[in-house]
Amino acid sequence: MQAIPYRIQQINTLQFAIFPDKFINGEEMSTQAEFHFGYTPQLESIRCIAAIEYVQGDTLLLSCKVQCVFEISLEGIEELKKNMEIPAGFLQYMATIAVGTTRGIIHSKTEGTLLNAFVLPPLDLTQTIDQNLKIEN
Repeated sequence: MQAIPYRIQQINTLQFAIFPDKFINGEEMSTQAEFHFGYTPQLESIRCIAAIEYVQGDTLLLSCKVQCVFEISLEGIEELKKNMEIPAGFLQYMATIAVGTTRGIIHSKTEGTLLNAFVLPPLDLTQTIDQNLKIEN
C-alpha cells in the first residue's frame, strides 16, 4: 500500500478533568489509553480520538480525551477505497500524533499542579492497534 497523504485538519479537546487533591505521594500511578477511529462517508477525513487516564488504584486523577481530524488527499482517498480498509500502520501513525497532541495538552493544563510532574509516557501502539479498519459502504 502506498503512503496516504493527509494534513491535520482539526484538534479538539473533548474532555479534560484533573483531581490532583486525590493524588497520594509514594503510591504507584498508571496510565490507561483507548483509541477510537471514524471516517466520513467519502473518506475525505478520518478522526482519531485518544482517551487517556491517570489512575492510582481505583482513583481517577486525570482524564483527557482529544480528537484529531485528518484531512485525506484525493490520492489517499483513492488508495483507501481501492482496498476498502484503513491500514493498521496508518491508524497507529494517526494515534501517535493524537498521543503527542494529548501529551502537550496534559502538560499545559496541569501546570501548577502536582500532576504536571508526570509526563505521558510513550505508548507502544503496535500492540494496541493491530488490525486494519474495514471501510463500510
